[in-house]
Amino acid sequence: MKTIRKGMTLLFKSILLVLLFAVLIPPLYFAWRAKEPLPQPEFKGLNYYQFTEWRKIKHEESIVQYEASHPNVEYTGIGDRMTACDSSWLEFAVLSSQSFTFTLAALNGVKPDAQHALPENVNLTNFLPKWWNTAEYLLWFNTVHASNFGGSLVEYCKFQPNVPTPEEFEALKQEQRINAVP
Repeated sequence: MKTIRKGMTLLFKSILLVLLFAVLIPPLYFAWRAKEPLPQPEFKGLNYYQFTEWRKIKHEESIVQYEASHPNVEYTGIGDRMTACDSSWLEFAVLSSQSFTFTLAALNGVKPDAQHALPENVNLTNFLPKWWNTAEYLLWFNTVHASNFGGSLVEYCKFQPNVPTPEEFEALKQEQRINAVP
């Protein structure tokens, strides 16, 4: 009886440890990788955090430009205009789950096709890096192809894909800080 109880306790602890790693490791890995420069040339050396911040700045600029050129148009959406344009938190959740399913499919032997950007040569040891790489690819693809650039179906959220270098991005942030001071 004691042997069974010890065995069950060990099994329970093992399952709990596996679940703990499954829940903690991917977010920690993604948080670390998000600080690293995105390797695709389209991102021009920006990391994920910089890219999403740059996109937010571009959304703010596009809203101002749209309102200036359409003074008689009233906003009738839920929340403010920026909420309609910048949904980085939702995007990250969707990208994470979409890229996870693509990477899991590749792990199970499914091959990429024209419709699905599945990674290749996925195994358990490289699952997290392949998952992140798939998320990077989907980030760019979804941003560019979601009804013009800007990743939005909302007219005032659209802008052109002129991604800055990290130096240009820092200058843009500095300029925005200067312009924001009353």
